[in-house]
Parts: sequence; structure tokens; C-alpha cells
Amino acid sequence: MSEAAKLVIARDHPQDIQDRPVYLWIDGEKSGRVLKYGKTFERDLPPGHHKVKASNTLFSTTVEFDAAAGETVRYRCENGLTGGGMVMVLMMGVAYLRVRLKRL
Repeated sequence: MSEAAKLVIARDHPQDIQDRPVYLWIDGEKSGRVLKYGKTFERDLPPGHHKVKASNTLFSTTVEFDAAAGETVRYRCENGLTGGGMVMVLMMGVAYLRVRLKRL
């Protein structure tokens, strides 16, 4: 049996609005955890190809990656304003929040 890979997703971006939960799906299955600001999600995965979806219930993003045995794959999650988001906040008092996953 080969050694597991590890997935680590940190939600600590300084421009994160620190509101609205982010839900994660790993290879099509809901992770069962809400990723709140300042928290980190970790999970062992079998080596191979994987897909991660992050959603703040308004927007979602999906990334795909290959993980080797013993490898730690790291992502940073950001839940922030979309382009023109600050204008929306000033004019209407609300804004759409876009979730992003960036590999580190």
C-alpha cells in the first residue's frame, strides 16, 4: 500500500472579508466541514488525481491536481469581493463575494 498524500487548505488571506462560510467538496463528496476565516482544513488522500470545489453558496471554484505519495498539496482559500465589489457596497450596501483557491 502506498503512502497517503495530504491536502491542506488554509483560509487566511489578508483580503478575505472574514464572513460567509466556505464549503468544500473533495472528489465530489462534501467534506463535512465549514472552512471559516483563520481555520485550516487537512485531509489525507490516496495518491493520484483529485478535484476540490469550494463554494460560499453564491459562487464556487474548482481546482484539479495530482498528488504523489507522501506529498503535501497546499492551497490558500480567499472569500473576497468580485471586480467592482466595492462600488456595489457603496451604492447598494451589498456585494457579491467570490471564492478562490490558489496553490501555494
